[in-house]
Amino acid sequence: MNNKTTEGAKRNLTRGLALGMLFAVAACDTTVTNPGPISSEFLDVPAAQAAITNGAGRGLSDALNYIAYTGAAISREVHPSGSTGSFGITPFQQEGQLRFDEVGSHWSQAHRARVLAKEGIARIQGMDAADQDQSILAQLNLYAGYISRMMGENMCNSVIDGGAAGSADVHLNDAVAYFNQAASLGSGDVATAAVAGRASAYAQLGNWSSAVADAATVPSGFSYSQKYYDIGDDNQSNRIHVATKAIPYKAHSQIFTWIAEYNNADADGNGIYDDDPRVPWKVGGENGDAASACCGLIAWNPQQKHNNDDSPIELSSYEEMQLLIAEDKLRNGNDMAGAVAIIDALRTAAGVATESPADMAAAWTYYKREHAIEMWLEGRRLPAMRRWNDAGDPETHLQPLEQIGDGSTSTGAHLSTRSFCFPIPESEIDTNPNISG
Repeated sequence: MNNKTTEGAKRNLTRGLALGMLFAVAACDTTVTNPGPISSEFLDVPAAQAAITNGAGRGLSDALNYIAYTGAAISREVHPSGSTGSFGITPFQQEGQLRFDEVGSHWSQAHRARVLAKEGIARIQGMDAADQDQSILAQLNLYAGYISRMMGENMCNSVIDGGAAGSADVHLNDAVAYFNQAASLGSGDVATAAVAGRASAYAQLGNWSSAVADAATVPSGFSYSQKYYDIGDDNQSNRIHVATKAIPYKAHSQIFTWIAEYNNADADGNGIYDDDPRVPWKVGGENGDAASACCGLIAWNPQQKHNNDDSPIELSSYEEMQLLIAEDKLRNGNDMAGAVAIIDALRTAAGVATESPADMAAAWTYYKREHAIEMWLEGRRLPAMRRWNDAGDPETHLQPLEQIGDGSTSTGAHLSTRSFCFPIPESEIDTNPNISG
């Protein structure tokens, strides 16, 4: 992220939170006057700690909105319906490509969130120790951890404040450090979420012993999600849901996805294909809003997991932790029976039938499909594919409609390639002298 962008994020933090404080004081006065730039000193007071933290949380929501949606198209959790507008999927993304000239928003939103969290922590830690609210600081570190994990999982490189390109592992190591702080300072769900977030960061780093040790401590039923809002503002709504609305977008569908093949019955007759309730979708009865590159007009069969503007996106869960343990058994323990037992337990808890893979290859396929089901549309499938690709796992362990084909209408997922991460964008290359084109 270049220095100009960093300074912009700092100014936005100052202005946005100062306005929030102004509204809190004058809540009964319906006449609002924009105060213009306000000194950052207003944020260096104990009363600003909650506003600083909420700003970082909003930054995480905004960045996750962009990354989870576009990543869902590249990993074929959804199939594009042809729309290429503000909530659409570009022609290159429809083919499976993440191009440097099309990921500027994803990059800038993620780095804005990173700076909001990093600067917010520094501000609170700069206050007198007696004035620091440790529970708020724990929450802010938790947000910082999830932001850094999101960037380490999804960005091809790290670029810190105008520096040179580095490994994305820089962000994952930052995530571990932030999660450590959140676990130490926090309690209850915040502390548990920090341990779960740290487990997934360790797994992406390849530190499986630490990942499993953390994952094993997360209790059954645990879930931690990021909030969105139904207030008539698309920017604060769940972007995956907004893009799939009948009016005006209809930008993606479940047709031509493995989900439509797998969850292919409506046993209770409610109009929604939800025999596995974790991956619900329905037949929309209309076409998407534009012709797609692969298939022309396609049927609009919308996902139903995120079915409202305020649908949250899960960040960590007991189920994810169990899947990490299962993956370690397959990858490092040669324990097919142990891994399958974990997957069977998750499926039984969801009310769906278990299966009996015949060999290790079939067990990997069973595992990777269960991962896709449990973490559908949460911005985590593409990072997992990246991890597996880096480990040399064959793509044949994926579902056929997730796999790269030749881009034609008759094969596979209509993907001609797949990018596994978001590249450094054109805007960063053009403005950062330490990055070459």
